[in-house]
Amino acid sequence: MSEPSVQGHTLATDYVRQLKKANEDLVQTAKYLDPESPHYLPAYIQNLIILKDSPQPPAGIEQKIALMQANWLSYQQRAARAKQILSEYPAKLKALAATNDFFLAPAAKQSEYLYMVDEESGQASTINWDEFATESYQQVNPSGQRAVFKGKDNIQLTLPEQTDAVRVWSNHVVVDGLIIRDQRTYTEAHRDAIQLIPPALGRREGDQYRRLADQMAGTIMENVTIQNCQISAPNGPLQGIFASDGMQRQLVIRSNLIATKGAHSISLAGVLEGCEISGNRLQAVAGGELPKINLYPARIGGNIADDGVVCILGFAAEPKQLRLEYAPILVQAANQILQVDGTETEAQIHDMRRVIPESFMALGLGLTEFRYHAYLAHYSSLSLGEYRQFDPFGAQQLETWLTQRIHEFSEGRADGHPLGRVGAEQQAIGDKLLQPALKALQSGSVEQQRLVDLDYSPIRSFAMKRLAIMHAQVQPLIHLGLANQRRELALQFVLEPSQLRNLVKLAHLDVRVLFVGTRQAAAHLPFTLFFDPDHYYTVTSNAQGELALADLPLGACILIPADPKLSLSLAALNKPLKPASLIQVASGLAQSLLNELRRKTPILDAYLRYFPTQEMACFNQLASYLNTVGVTSNILLSEAIRRDGLTLLGVMSSQTAANRRTSVLAITQNINLAQY
Repeated sequence: MSEPSVQGHTLATDYVRQLKKANEDLVQTAKYLDPESPHYLPAYIQNLIILKDSPQPPAGIEQKIALMQANWLSYQQRAARAKQILSEYPAKLKALAATNDFFLAPAAKQSEYLYMVDEESGQASTINWDEFATESYQQVNPSGQRAVFKGKDNIQLTLPEQTDAVRVWSNHVVVDGLIIRDQRTYTEAHRDAIQLIPPALGRREGDQYRRLADQMAGTIMENVTIQNCQISAPNGPLQGIFASDGMQRQLVIRSNLIATKGAHSISLAGVLEGCEISGNRLQAVAGGELPKINLYPARIGGNIADDGVVCILGFAAEPKQLRLEYAPILVQAANQILQVDGTETEAQIHDMRRVIPESFMALGLGLTEFRYHAYLAHYSSLSLGEYRQFDPFGAQQLETWLTQRIHEFSEGRADGHPLGRVGAEQQAIGDKLLQPALKALQSGSVEQQRLVDLDYSPIRSFAMKRLAIMHAQVQPLIHLGLANQRRELALQFVLEPSQLRNLVKLAHLDVRVLFVGTRQAAAHLPFTLFFDPDHYYTVTSNAQGELALADLPLGACILIPADPKLSLSLAALNKPLKPASLIQVASGLAQSLLNELRRKTPILDAYLRYFPTQEMACFNQLASYLNTVGVTSNILLSEAIRRDGLTLLGVMSSQTAANRRTSVLAITQNINLAQY
């Protein structure tokens, strides 16, 4: 018997679907093949033959007899095929279970993931296939137990294009004792050892399944345990245990060993009540980032095409509904970080669920008092036409957003555009997703379809965001200085103008200023502080040489002495800079470094555009520094040299109250470089 093309996320899912279809086929064909049935087809055909032989046969009787005979043959073949599947496929499922490959992906999908525990394969894994094979009427009935994926000790990511090792896309799952290895060398992000994806939400209405939401809309995964797994990726930033969309309830991550070059050992969004993260060992890798356990707020709608990230920072109580909350995480046994040198420290859980993460700050907005159940009720029930009436502002902005991004993604953006250059991935998004969505929107052909049923993900995701915003309080936007422009270009479509203008300045800048060499406090000295042309300050150190500033924009800034006789130095040098030599000046080495830093550092570029006369001072600083450390050619320009160059030009950053720390700024007498 030839194998049909595989349908579903796993081989087991495909087999179970075929078994269910075989059951249905037997029931349906029995109506015509069972001699005891009132619709027994041979009896009907015999009656037609008698009618044909009558004195006055009806017109077309011979054609009808031929059709019924063809149907009879078709029903027999269909029933035979069904019986063959019911005879053979339980053994196929038993074979998958015997080799622990019940959750194995079909070959065509193994570039995306190697194993998938979805609802269908998870339920099928709880069925006793021995008993199934002996039943006279073989109905596929899951046992209701938790699906268990356990003990697979040879999961290896080997092909360059492979992304995830294991995906869990179901409730009520235990993943236990897997060993996942990734020896590849790469820098690409978003590759996961174990990815958690909340399953879609729906309900039965008669014989029909009614879809309500998916993980992008904020569905909740429940009762999943990941324990005793080993994850190794010494050469690439594989993410260990990862969840980015939807939310998690009753999630347990316990006693796993994770050693990956990236920082995202355990990285989870939307963790709610009843969750535990205990006894995990995070092993640092030589040349890699420090492993971390990070908790992020839930987000709604993703970020398909620079339309912003909607972060849920808190939930509201709703009548007769279970309240969602970011509850404390249970830690039964301390999580540990094993350093490269063998020392161990406790791994803290970085809980950022109630704040916008820094990585989202320039594109994100925060919602509090989020009425999740009311939001979900509207999203799951409104048609596109009804949504237009419910949110006329959003409906208009949806079309504007699609039109503008299609233009940008096809024509490109100018150099220096705050949203960055358009890459191949964005061009593909424009062609494959945005353009079809705009055509459907403008044609009016999908007005009667529910939002959740639309095939156009850009329309769905945009409507999710707008509906979430309409069912919550929008947190005032944190003033980001220069980065405000980038954020506004993204959020202008989902936020109303008054919400975009509601900015707060809450950052701090704490600096201790010392003279190089003597390390004496630089008391009562004026400094200029630049965030953007509208936020340019003069500040003065106190008697201890300290600057303690509040109510500032959050982000990059430049702080330099206001007195031209003084300039910045490096505290680590503990001595003044040398005057620049002709090598650094005449060769163009200092100018080349300044151009590079300016190109890569928007705050420096903005500062020099606003104060063009300061370019010579910056050039002199870099030329002097390069001579001091003996850099005479481009090949000696290390990342450390570049970082020191930015420090010498006064580039630093303000912080939130939670991340507040004091920086040391070294100053010295300025060096006269007029001879050059």
